[in-house]
Amino acid sequence: MTDSGYPQFALSPAEVQAQTHMPASCSDCHMGNAGSAAKENAHEGLLLLRAVRQKTWEATPRSGMAAEDVKDWSDLEPRGDARATQLFPKRRYAGVLKDNPEYKTIIYHDKNPDTLAFSPGIAKKTCGKCHAQIVQSFLKSPMGGGSGAHAQSQYRIWTGTTGPQSCGLWMGVLSKPDQASFTDENVKNYNKHSTMPLSEKDGYNSQRNCNQCHVGCLDCHLDVRKRSAENPGDGPHTFVKKPAPLACYGGGRAFACHAGPLERRRGDGYLRQEFTMASPEGTAILKEQIDVHMRKNIACVDCHVPNQSTGFHGDLRRDVACGKCHAPVVRAQKNGLHKNVDCAACHTALIGGYAFNFWSAVGPRGKENPLTRIQDYLTGATTPLLIKNPKGLWIPVHAVPHLSGNVKAEEVKISRRLLFRNKPDSDIQRRYVSNDSYAVTGLIKNLDDKDHDVMVWLNLDRVAHGTGKARTCESCHASAAQRIAVTFAGGSYKDVEDGEYTIIADGKGLRVVDFKGEGGKMPVGLAPLKDAWGLKGNFSLPGIKNKKQYERVKKAYEAGAFVH
Repeated sequence: MTDSGYPQFALSPAEVQAQTHMPASCSDCHMGNAGSAAKENAHEGLLLLRAVRQKTWEATPRSGMAAEDVKDWSDLEPRGDARATQLFPKRRYAGVLKDNPEYKTIIYHDKNPDTLAFSPGIAKKTCGKCHAQIVQSFLKSPMGGGSGAHAQSQYRIWTGTTGPQSCGLWMGVLSKPDQASFTDENVKNYNKHSTMPLSEKDGYNSQRNCNQCHVGCLDCHLDVRKRSAENPGDGPHTFVKKPAPLACYGGGRAFACHAGPLERRRGDGYLRQEFTMASPEGTAILKEQIDVHMRKNIACVDCHVPNQSTGFHGDLRRDVACGKCHAPVVRAQKNGLHKNVDCAACHTALIGGYAFNFWSAVGPRGKENPLTRIQDYLTGATTPLLIKNPKGLWIPVHAVPHLSGNVKAEEVKISRRLLFRNKPDSDIQRRYVSNDSYAVTGLIKNLDDKDHDVMVWLNLDRVAHGTGKARTCESCHASAAQRIAVTFAGGSYKDVEDGEYTIIADGKGLRVVDFKGEGGKMPVGLAPLKDAWGLKGNFSLPGIKNKKQYERVKKAYEAGAFVH
């Protein structure tokens, strides 16, 4: 290896076994032809790490990258201070090591380089050699892409019976059994319901973006570390049985997996710090407000335990049992004044994340693509909105105004109430009950010459992380009406830049109002949407029935003596 110019790839069998804790040989995991001494034959069918190019989505092995792109990314090890991209391709600019902007992520060798999806065929030939039952079980789970196992693949059009979805639509159905190619059925179906056609190329690239987050074996169990003379178990082949929180956040490959849904979409980050997605002002507040469980080194899988009802590997419960560690508190809460209040309603006090989500063809990359997502508006440190779920439990949510362009006006059905993402509200198959909800609040015809008819909707995702000291009594009980001032920054939708709006939830309904931009004036691009995000209904918080009891409880809270 040294003579070939790759001394960093030389590993003794003892090093590999110390890092993997497995008796597997190189070819057991990377395949190839171990019986040949000739490089060309030995490397036939070799499975490799690949970097995904920013513009073309091409997944390229290191040997196919330009010399300047591999100079400072010669092997796989953590580099730089940002955990989100510590394994990402790097380059030095003026002596400073930075992420290489030519690439968007890296994929391990158990994914297909064309679809970027987990490859069951590769998994069976590699991990499945020793873990056949686990691989078969994983393929039935949501993580493994099991048929009907995860809800996201059921969102195919904006106006369907599933409702719209903040993360977008599932455009590329994957061929079975190995998920090695796309089929065009979802693109064709989308085009039947859109006034601007989506090309197969754009549809499949949209799906590649989704596929990079749907994990394989290595995404969870490979924990790449720097080589250490003191600890031979640390290195590029370090495997762990229990995935760490960083693995759930993309494992340092990119801002991927649960980092996006938590830090950006819901805004309720678990790791926060450099992962925090909020405006500059919001980030300054939120980045140090790490979830108290994370501070105590509690891993995601300590709370999100395996789903015993299925037993499938990687099928983790979305709901958690707080009583596992907080039994006395949970008992007190169930019998106390807040028995109809979710724990997170008090203990998730501030969130960041999206301020808008525009699915629009007017963005910088949306000239011919109706599925361009303009998601670069981020809020400050914002108080979650409290709503009642169908069981009467008050839960905290992140309410975000959305729009979807180029819909067919006759297909848009305005919501009469808040709709939760379960049957019967949404025609969707789930293995768990979702507390996420939405409402289609408007239809704007002929908004502009690119988006044409536009469906306007509110997305309300339940938040649960960023757990810490409870919010104050006044934050809920000072008024039955909730008024949440939201500042936002960034963005590339028309003339909408930094600004603010207000979320109001009261006896009249839920609405987003008072849009302001530079100089306190409403941006021209938001003027047609001024009253579009509004839903009638009673969203008032419960009033105080016993003021003396309230004052007594408030004093107990302030003294640190209140027990739910």
